[in-house]
Amino acid sequence: MNELANRDQEMNQKLKTVLEEMEQSHPVQGLSPNGEAPLSFRTMGDLASSWLQERQDVVKKSTFSTYSYCVNMHILPLIGGVLLTELDEEAVISFVRQMQDKELADTTTRSILVVFKFMIKYGIRNGLISREILDYCHASCHRTESRVLAVQDSAKMKEYLMRRRTIFALAILLCRGTGIRIGELCGLKWGDIDFETCTFNIKRTVSRIPNPDTSEGQPKTILYIRTPKSHTSSREIPIPSYLITALKRMRKGDDLYVLTGRDTCTEPRNVQKRFKTILKRCEMEDCNFHALRHGFATACLENGTDCKTVSAILGHASIRTTMDFYVHTSMRQKKDCIDGID
Repeated sequence: MNELANRDQEMNQKLKTVLEEMEQSHPVQGLSPNGEAPLSFRTMGDLASSWLQERQDVVKKSTFSTYSYCVNMHILPLIGGVLLTELDEEAVISFVRQMQDKELADTTTRSILVVFKFMIKYGIRNGLISREILDYCHASCHRTESRVLAVQDSAKMKEYLMRRRTIFALAILLCRGTGIRIGELCGLKWGDIDFETCTFNIKRTVSRIPNPDTSEGQPKTILYIRTPKSHTSSREIPIPSYLITALKRMRKGDDLYVLTGRDTCTEPRNVQKRFKTILKRCEMEDCNFHALRHGFATACLENGTDCKTVSAILGHASIRTTMDFYVHTSMRQKKDCIDGID
């Protein structure tokens, strides 16, 4: 049960990336992905297979993994057998209602709908589906605020980690002080750190995705090391001043990963497990590693940093993403607001 919960938690984080990405170009209307012959499908399942095949060579493997997860786990079981000629308002509304009845996380529901709309638009562009179908692809989702480390908890964690004097402790403090993603931390090498400018560069990220090779004897998942998902994710970030000296003392070869000290990296789930241990030892409430990123963004804005700067440090393509997903209003801010009115 715990393993299933952990997988759902990991997938929910991956699904958030779908909400931040723009769909790229599609094949011309009425043609197959290679432009050679008209498309001819009967069911939504046929359409989904063709759309996934077309996307596979266009998007990154991790994004394709998310698309496949949404399609195979949530979309096809509910609407895959519906004939394209029978895809109407009633069929789409029924699909949305059944999906909501599953009581999925709001992030998951929104992401599934994003992927579903991509499929519908693919069908529309190829003359297979009526454009009005898009009008029914909506579901009401209440965006629950992610857990953010309270100021006192963040300070308690910093104090504990500063006493540890291990590279893992320093790495967690680096995430706390810069808001980098867990996959970006796993992909960080010593050569990415410039001690002359006291900055580091995000050049790669690590994630675990379903193995594209489904032949017998192959593992179900593989560790995937890739470049950041967008040009804004590839970024240079200042190192918190209190970490520079400690990092210099632990420095190793440029080609070695910071977390492992070897030429092979660790993976996010391992970091997540060790992070949970830190929470217990600090006697803190349980939270996901991503809470560090949310806490960083919120703390920056509370301290008066402009949103554009925070967005650039986080590697977001737009300020809207920062405001919608990573900024949380504290009770202190609410009180200051109320007290500021005469």
